[in-house]
Amino acid sequence: MRRGLRFWALWTSALTGIGISGCSMPPCQRDRLVLGSMVGAIVGGGIGAGVGPEFRASGTDEDDERAAGIAIGIGAGALIGGLIGYATASCEEPPPPPPPPPPPPPPPPPPPPAPKRIILRGVNFDYDKATIKAEFRPVLDEAAQTLKDNPEINVRIEGHTDSIGSDSYNQRLSERRAQAVKAYLVSRGIAASRLTTEGKGESEPIADNTRNGRDNPEGRAMNRRAELKVE
Repeated sequence: MRRGLRFWALWTSALTGIGISGCSMPPCQRDRLVLGSMVGAIVGGGIGAGVGPEFRASGTDEDDERAAGIAIGIGAGALIGGLIGYATASCEEPPPPPPPPPPPPPPPPPPPPAPKRIILRGVNFDYDKATIKAEFRPVLDEAAQTLKDNPEINVRIEGHTDSIGSDSYNQRLSERRAQAVKAYLVSRGIAASRLTTEGKGESEPIADNTRNGRDNPEGRAMNRRAELKVE
């Protein structure tokens, strides 16, 4: 009888250990199984301690049978308690993880570079002349250097006159003034293909040719000019 009780105790303990370690289960079920096994082992061990001596065979020691009963009770209680804990475990599905935050918006594109502002000063002429005055040569030299520094730009040269003379004469005179400025810039190394000319005659004054019915020499001098415009 002693061997049979101990055999079943060992078998029950091994079965319980295999059941706990070999099952793949959610954490909540595993925790309830372990808790049920622990409670069942305690209760079963207590029951086995009281019941074991009742089945003592003649010639066997009471303490041995009690120990065997405890072992069987622990194993059986652990097995039964674990199964009850496993069966009664209520596992709720964990909430899904929150969606990842949206990626930050891309940075705005850099602003386009500000357009280069190039100002070319014009020149003035003596009455009825299309000759570059010495005092304006430095102005055109400066314009030539600016054009060399900015080879991507082209220039339109516009000639103008005051209102003395016929329209046709002033038109031709304004064209000669524009051509004179172009020739000077070409002599300073600017390609002629980058320069266009246009005569405006007396049609676009920037000052009054007459004032209060009288001649206005200062205004006429300002109108006798050539302007350089970046295209």
